[in-house]
Amino acid sequence: MKTKLIIAIIAVVAIPFSKTYSQDGAQMFRTNCGACHTVGKGKLVGPDLKGVQDRHSEEWILKWVHSSQTLVKAGDKDAVKLFNDNNQIPMPDQALSDNDIKTILAFVKTGGEPVVAAAPVANTTVASTSNGPDNITVATQKVADDEKAGPSFIASLGFANYLVLFLIGILLIVIWVLALAVKTLTEQVKINKSNN
Repeated sequence: MKTKLIIAIIAVVAIPFSKTYSQDGAQMFRTNCGACHTVGKGKLVGPDLKGVQDRHSEEWILKWVHSSQTLVKAGDKDAVKLFNDNNQIPMPDQALSDNDIKTILAFVKTGGEPVVAAAPVANTTVASTSNGPDNITVATQKVADDEKAGPSFIASLGFANYLVLFLIGILLIVIWVLALAVKTLTEQVKINKSNN
């Protein structure tokens, strides 16, 4: 019984912190960038990101997203201009991996539109020489299918939900420890009564 309770507590506490799901670029953009940026819809707090890949190299964008103020303080002319053009409001450092940023950039490069699977290719010489669908077609089909299905339960949880789940896990651990303490004290009382 104790083992099952411990496993349940660990599962409740660990689920919010696991990233076993993958987010597509659109979801990642909404979660991490959408409060300050748009793609092709004008400036919000920060600049419109449409065409950002034409204005800056991928390497520069990765550095900017990780720590914009490091570039500004280093005197990078593009960073200083961007900072000044946006009322000197610093872009907050983002705790995203390079792959996450590249996924978001891929979404931005499409003009902010989710990637949709291409129409099937007619029987042509090129199509008949392939051994099946290429990786791009498979990936775009998966994204289209995921868009239809909607986000998974875990992916749809926000920070507040994770916090509540974490606190519930802590509460369960406290209850379990208290139950063990009460049980031990009850046994001690019984032993003391039988000795008197």
